[in-house]
Amino acid sequence: MQTTRKFKTIFYVMNAIAAIILIVGYFTGKTDYDIEGEEIVNQETKLPEVIEPEYIVMKIPKGGSIYQLLTDMGISNTEIARFTKFMGEYVDFTSLQIGDIVKSKFREETIIDTVQVRDSIVVKTITRKILDELIYQPDVITSHILKNYGDSLNYKLDILPFETKRRVVQGTVTKSLNASLIELGFETHIRQQIIKPLESAISFETDAREGDLFEVYIEEKYYQGKLLPQAVILYASYEGKKVKKKEAFRFYDEKDDSALNGMYTPEGKALVTGAVRTPLDYMHVSSGFGNRIHPISGKWKFHQGIDYRGKTGTPVYAVANGKVVSSGVNGGYGKEVRIRHDDMVTQYAHLHQIFVKKGTTVRKGTKIGTVGTTGYSTGPHLHFGLMKKGKWINPKNLKMIGATELKNQKLEDFKIQKQTIESELDTMRSR
Repeated sequence: MQTTRKFKTIFYVMNAIAAIILIVGYFTGKTDYDIEGEEIVNQETKLPEVIEPEYIVMKIPKGGSIYQLLTDMGISNTEIARFTKFMGEYVDFTSLQIGDIVKSKFREETIIDTVQVRDSIVVKTITRKILDELIYQPDVITSHILKNYGDSLNYKLDILPFETKRRVVQGTVTKSLNASLIELGFETHIRQQIIKPLESAISFETDAREGDLFEVYIEEKYYQGKLLPQAVILYASYEGKKVKKKEAFRFYDEKDDSALNGMYTPEGKALVTGAVRTPLDYMHVSSGFGNRIHPISGKWKFHQGIDYRGKTGTPVYAVANGKVVSSGVNGGYGKEVRIRHDDMVTQYAHLHQIFVKKGTTVRKGTKIGTVGTTGYSTGPHLHFGLMKKGKWINPKNLKMIGATELKNQKLEDFKIQKQTIESELDTMRSR
């Protein structure tokens, strides 16, 4: 009996020593067993070399989404939900355009395990593909970079050096303002920046005439001598036989996502007609309307509204006059308010606080609550929904403005910016 116990003890000690030798040998490059588990004698084995992988480059197709693109790359739903939720705090994925570039770089992660088979120790490896880096490029100078460090993610914005130029364009209307702008080579998105604000002050269908005059002050970006598509209209005017001179000046608030950024009359009134108020003062979309991979469940699900980023306690406003039809906790939506406005209902969910009760009549701009993270939520944000005739529709189709006119300090800031534009125009006209 004692001899048997001694033999077992010696056997286990020998196996333990063998395991230690194997592990040491593995990290020094020498082992008696290869990584596939087959016994070999006195042969060197090395850890796989780390080869710098190439980027996989894909373009957003017509009708495509970031979710579908990442799925096509072979990334799991859980990881897609993790990446898009994190990157959505910095990038508005609802603004993706056909042809935008998405780059991905993968790395191989190897898990090493030792298994005792009879009186031998076998080293086994499990290799899996991990997204190491994701880059979204809406243009040639801008890169939104997400780096995956395993237990943490990192975001970086990289903008290449570019040149900004401003110029004045003057013209005479022939068939129409739009046709005249096309003749001058203006792309669709630039023509819209000119025509839309002026439309709120001019009835082009009835009052525009051939021979009317227009003027545009435009800021353009150049990279390595090539014109980029991000041109911005700083000023536009129209003067005609039946139309007195109408002017539009651009106002920049202190943040890019400010709902007040836009075109205004010389008096500081918004040049938008038939618009509702934005539910927040700063509008950054973190998750859009439509099919997406849910950030919590990791499953494909139709998102019936738009999520706007916001800190807990940020004021939430009624977008139009209406009557509160529900106010309180509503399942996964958490604290929620719904308001009826004639033929549509607006929804404000995941609120931290609610300031209105059911049956209350509210006006556009009434503070109805604050941003929170109640209900089925991963962090502070506002879920804004829009229902029409019993169906959820895309709130992005709503025409929204931050305010009908600028007031107080914002108005003073606008006046300073307006004076700068007028001074620059005078200088350019005199050349």
